[in-house]
Amino acid sequence: MMMKYILALTSASLLLLSGCQQEDIRQTPDTHGMLAVKFSKAGVINGTDADAESQIHTLNGYHFEDGILKETFSSLQMDAEGICHLDIAPMKGSLYFLANGEKAITPENLKEGVTTLEAFLKQQATAENMASESMLMTGKTELGTDDTSVSVSLKRAVARIDLDSPFEDAEVNSVVLKNVALTGYLYEQDALQTSEKFETTDLTKDFDEQPFKNGKTSLFYLPEQNSNGHEVEIMITTHGGWHRLKTTLPALKRNHVYTLKVYGNGSNWKVEVLTNDWETGSSSESGLTHKGLVDKENSQLSEGVTLNAQADTVFVPYWKSDFQLTLAAEAGAEVTIQGQANGVTVTPTPLSRSLTPVAQFQVSSKQKMPGSHYEYMYLDVHKNEVQTGRVVLVFIPNPIQMTGSLQFDDNGLCDFPTYVDGELARITLPEGKTISLNFNEGEAQWMKLTEEGDRTYRLLGGWKPNDPKADGRAQTGELVIADANGGHSEVYTIRRLNWGLPVVQVNGVWWCKYNLRGNVKSFSDQILVKADPAANGSLADYLRSCSDEDFLQVLGDQYQAGNPNGLKLTHQDGQFYYEGYQSQTGNFGTMAPTEMAPDGYQIPDYDDYRFYTWGSNCNLAYFDPGVFNNGLGQRLNFNVVERNATFKGLNYGPISFYDFEYEGNHLTLCGLGHQYNETTLSSMMILFATYGNAGNTWMIEGYAKSTGKGNWFKYAGSNAQKTRTIRCIKTPVEYIYE
Repeated sequence: MMMKYILALTSASLLLLSGCQQEDIRQTPDTHGMLAVKFSKAGVINGTDADAESQIHTLNGYHFEDGILKETFSSLQMDAEGICHLDIAPMKGSLYFLANGEKAITPENLKEGVTTLEAFLKQQATAENMASESMLMTGKTELGTDDTSVSVSLKRAVARIDLDSPFEDAEVNSVVLKNVALTGYLYEQDALQTSEKFETTDLTKDFDEQPFKNGKTSLFYLPEQNSNGHEVEIMITTHGGWHRLKTTLPALKRNHVYTLKVYGNGSNWKVEVLTNDWETGSSSESGLTHKGLVDKENSQLSEGVTLNAQADTVFVPYWKSDFQLTLAAEAGAEVTIQGQANGVTVTPTPLSRSLTPVAQFQVSSKQKMPGSHYEYMYLDVHKNEVQTGRVVLVFIPNPIQMTGSLQFDDNGLCDFPTYVDGELARITLPEGKTISLNFNEGEAQWMKLTEEGDRTYRLLGGWKPNDPKADGRAQTGELVIADANGGHSEVYTIRRLNWGLPVVQVNGVWWCKYNLRGNVKSFSDQILVKADPAANGSLADYLRSCSDEDFLQVLGDQYQAGNPNGLKLTHQDGQFYYEGYQSQTGNFGTMAPTEMAPDGYQIPDYDDYRFYTWGSNCNLAYFDPGVFNNGLGQRLNFNVVERNATFKGLNYGPISFYDFEYEGNHLTLCGLGHQYNETTLSSMMILFATYGNAGNTWMIEGYAKSTGKGNWFKYAGSNAQKTRTIRCIKTPVEYIYE
């Protein structure tokens, strides 16, 4: 989003001090034969600040007439109003002044009657000598015959390079400034004259011991240099990731500040260069206000909204905020709104009619959700197509740290479109926060919080076996996070669809009572708890006496790995087969066990079926009833039941089902046999979908009782293309609720 907003600004209050503007103001005679020189420092209220960058320790004057040094005025003293008096006759020529220049000049080279103005202006010094202990400043005025009083503005002879990194999540490790000269001229040069080319070098500022963040600092003082293209490289780290930021400084002008400002979020970071006249000390606040900063007095900030010390960054808390931001800038400036932030609107409002030039914006920010990130928007100030300021709006993320599957929308709702259980999230609270769950009256407590220590909690989604209400209806609960005293309450709604299949627990494993049918992910295609035909008795007893049509429904469909849709039994020319059989398939043994099962359930593995045998090739024969000890020594009762069936108007022949009972709980295995090529099926050989082995699967190789071949429960090799019966188990769940 970018919006341009032109400021209709008055210049009434811009008469403070004019940065780098040179002043030469004639005044009416008020002295007696002496020239009164009133000094000011560019960007500084004269004599009122204690900043080392604006203090004057020594001041010399140089009077040139006809291009030759006529007189030197050493150790000039100013009075309390910043005025000194010079005895000059005749009143003509030029006056040059040098403040704090004792390390930068050689007095022996300044000889009255000898030193030319050209040589004087070509004096050079290093940046260290111009800005080590005090700041070298220069000024100039032309003299007129009738002058008795003039004003001279002193300007610093160097440029300053600053670093501004106002964001907590960005740490600056180093700054490299390339191809800069460390030597330059003391005095400003005629732009039309060719300047000497000085030797250049690269400067590096390393923050080795403590990376720099959340503040502003000065990096380098450099002589004025007209060459463009000083490359800058900044290395930063954010959330453990390294980023190399690049930009280019323009030609460096004396008495100017070039700010390298780091912006961004996530993996998107950049650096920009902002240029200002040099303003420090007691005047900096007034001066910078008109470059594009926040006018705090005329802003209406809501709770928690704060500014940084430079008044160019606004920190917006994670809770809901609505506030009015007032921006001050120079006359004729333009403001553009850059960037987007989730749930945030920034709208210009009508300008104030006060004497101070302002722009006003209404900022509305919705509450940030747990798991959110820092976001930024920018109010960019331009004057004459040059960016002169930027106000950054920093939208602070919710301090609640959260990992897992919970994702809240702007309204604080996490709406799972299906059934979920298990660990939904791990939540770490800030100091002084509490967490709880609320449920509406009549709603089961299907979620649970467990404390892990160090203010970290696990949010568990639960499961209720054989829940008659698990028919796809929505279950809702509220996660409430608040201060210890109940303040700043945050309410988040979590909703899931409550689905469930009829199950029976045998030896600690919850087995589904019925084979899958239809789409493996569709609960509505399955036999649900509320429609369980054998809810009040034994499934084996039900299968002994139910109709062939109901028997076919219970037997379910056949499946090939990778195809979630069940293959339906049909027949043609007196031959049964399954519609949709493919010769190329996936492999149940290697794909994720939850891939071909409803949410919350999975394909069994070798150990799950092994419980119902005493080996890998066991003959159950035709016992009805029978008994055996499994491979773990556990005693099981079982029944092998055979019945003849007619499906879809065609005699299918004999088909068997197998009921196993352990400690009073029954698991009844059944199936329609399997298909092993495009046209042929084996009607009594049930292949079960089994996870964990690419070549082998559990199967019951069934034969009609009349053949006497028995019924063999075995773990054997079968190619992946053969169809399978899917009998699921419940994926283990930590929280089972009543």
